[in-house]
Amino acid sequence: METKKKSRLIPMCSMFLASSLLMGGMMMGTKRVVIYDEGERHVVYTLSGDPQRAVAAAGIELGADDEITCSGDLSQGFGVVQVERAFPVLITADGRTHMLQTTGGTVQSILADAGITLGEQDLVYPASEEELTQGSDITVRRVEVRNEEVRESIPYTTQTVETDDLPYGKSRVVQQGQAGEKVTTFRVEYRDGAEYSRTSLGTEIARQPVTEVIETGTGGMVQYNGQNYTYSKVYQMKATAYTTEGKTWKKTASGTIARVGAVAVDKNVIPLGSRLLIQGSDGSWMYGLAVAEDTGGAVKGNKIDLYFNTYRECINFGVRTATVYVLD
Repeated sequence: METKKKSRLIPMCSMFLASSLLMGGMMMGTKRVVIYDEGERHVVYTLSGDPQRAVAAAGIELGADDEITCSGDLSQGFGVVQVERAFPVLITADGRTHMLQTTGGTVQSILADAGITLGEQDLVYPASEEELTQGSDITVRRVEVRNEEVRESIPYTTQTVETDDLPYGKSRVVQQGQAGEKVTTFRVEYRDGAEYSRTSLGTEIARQPVTEVIETGTGGMVQYNGQNYTYSKVYQMKATAYTTEGKTWKKTASGTIARVGAVAVDKNVIPLGSRLLIQGSDGSWMYGLAVAEDTGGAVKGNKIDLYFNTYRECINFGVRTATVYVLD
């Protein structure tokens, strides 16, 4: 009887030992995985060394663009898995806006994922080295800088030269005027194809203007009392009147006796001794023939002082505009 009991015990011990060995082996292959997802902490035990299976074992669903990162060595029995949830980013570049799902990174890396390259002068907001966070968008502004030349005309000036080779009132062009040209160089910055700033780098004269020279006639012929007189110059002058009535000094600057027909001039304009014909510019009065014999402190430039015999005549004459012919 004792012999039979021992024979039953041996198989049962064998089964228990095999079961214990199996359970021990399973416990030795189990990995402890800590998973962080959107601020929540999950702990799972798994026989797999695949972090994605550990995430699935925790009941966590991953989106198509979500990512996971793993630290630690799951093959050694422990690891930490971080779930990175993708978020949308609006990228505006090259005239259009599109959306990209990303789990983050620098602006530059996200643009690279979107297939967008930056030129040396392009601007990006936020800065390319900044880490992008959820809720932020990216704007790329294409920048082109180039030098541009602007050509402008320089107007010519006109010079008038008097000549007695032409009759009074006639003129002729002896040198045609030509406009010059100046070139201004600008540094122009374009952003997204539109001009953003313009800075002058300097101006150069490409071509100097040529002065136009016009001769105007001062010579000609005038008629007085039925007789023709030729003249070399003609002036429009301010005419005043003077007299020696009541004065003891009766002589002119030329040493002649002051009289009607002896007039005072600016000798730098009309030389003393010049024969003159003087009449109103509007033709309403005539002084007649005269000789430039006198000067005066107030007689300067295009001004002439006409002699009259009496003070009353001077008062009646006042100040008038005269045409003065310098006769040949």
